Amino acid sequence: MKQHLISALLLCTGLLCLGQRVKTVEEHLPTENLEMRKDANKRSNKPKSTNYDFIYVPNADKILYGNQCVLEITHKWGFEYVVEPRNIAGSKNWKGKFLNNLWVKTKLVVTRSPFWKQILRGKIKKCRKMSGDLVG
Repeated sequence: MKQHLISALLLCTGLLCLGQRVKTVEEHLPTENLEMRKDANKRSNKPKSTNYDFIYVPNADKILYGNQCVLEITHKWGFEYVVEPRNIAGSKNWKGKFLNNLWVKTKLVVTRSPFWKQILRGKIKKCRKMSGDLVG
């Protein structure tokens, strides 16, 4: 008798589960729709991710590391400064850092200007004045 009840219960729950529709990935995405004509849950509407190149520097003296204004400028140019002190465990060796920096700086010379570093320094000074980080 108990076996018949258990098997009938399992059969009923199995039939109930068969009637349910499986949700797709799009149905699980959160909706943040600000425009009525656009469906926010489509894969094509997701924000575009960009990969930034890194320039490794040993200290953050002249790059104003952590300033949002400078970060926006460097992201717009396609790179980001990474402060990585020398001889730290788990960091790249000097050869890897040198070759990486050489490649990124060469790309900046070709895509931006041969004077990209001077242009960036001027923009960093403006950001420093706007944010109040200018000392002296």
